[in-house]
Amino acid sequence: MTADEARPARPTQVAAAFWLLLATAVLLLGIVGMTVAHAVWFDGEISRVAALVPDADPDEVSGERFGNVLGAVVMGLPTLVLAVWLAATAVPVLRGGNVGRILVFVAGGAQLAVCGLQGCSGLLFLPLLVAIDDGGYVEEGAVDDPDGLWEESEFLATLYAEPIAFGDLSFLATGVGTVLVLTLTGAVVLLLALPPAHRYFVPRPAPPPVPAWPVYPGGYAVPMPYLVCPDPSAHFPPQADKPAPAPPPTAGTTGDAPPSGDATTPPSTSDPG
Repeated sequence: MTADEARPARPTQVAAAFWLLLATAVLLLGIVGMTVAHAVWFDGEISRVAALVPDADPDEVSGERFGNVLGAVVMGLPTLVLAVWLAATAVPVLRGGNVGRILVFVAGGAQLAVCGLQGCSGLLFLPLLVAIDDGGYVEEGAVDDPDGLWEESEFLATLYAEPIAFGDLSFLATGVGTVLVLTLTGAVVLLLALPPAHRYFVPRPAPPPVPAWPVYPGGYAVPMPYLVCPDPSAHFPPQADKPAPAPPPTAGTTGDAPPSGDATTPPSTSDPG
């Protein structure tokens, strides 16, 4: 019996997981498009502010452009890979491919790992901020920056001072989309891990039928014992009654009628006279 013959009917959980995978992939592609649109828009803002500030430092302008492109690549490339990953596993999952289900589990675990690393990396800077507030790493009076080391240039001040409605909207949409992606991926992982879905992806062959007669461990049938019937005539068809045979003839008789006189009696010798 093959795996397809032993596989049960597709449960509802698998069909729901298939559509959620497609929805997650589409949402991820939307996040990629939003990231690219924001990068293009911000590059135009850099060019506009550089034209407004004639004495802008070319290195600052180049640095902002490079940071803009790098941020778009860091944000958009993993999102695009995840979208393609989930879209490629949707059809194998629908058809009962266990490899596709494992790839979905890997994608869900990778998302949790990335979110955990981002949270932990933010916590790493917490001791540094506390030390700065306590004056452990900054000398007294250095916050005033008398030498102008922390003075912001006119180019950067103009670039980030104006309200950027599109930038705020793109960041908000990206954050909401990320939360939705994590929620949908968790729902897909839960659906594919339920027992009905597990039996669909890992089918068990049906047990062999129980033989009518016991067999040895090697598969050889136990010989049937010979049974003696107490009434053997019951296994034969009835026959018509035959006439009873004639009794055998007795001694001294023949088939002819016996003579009137005894053949063994001697003739009379008496004298008539």
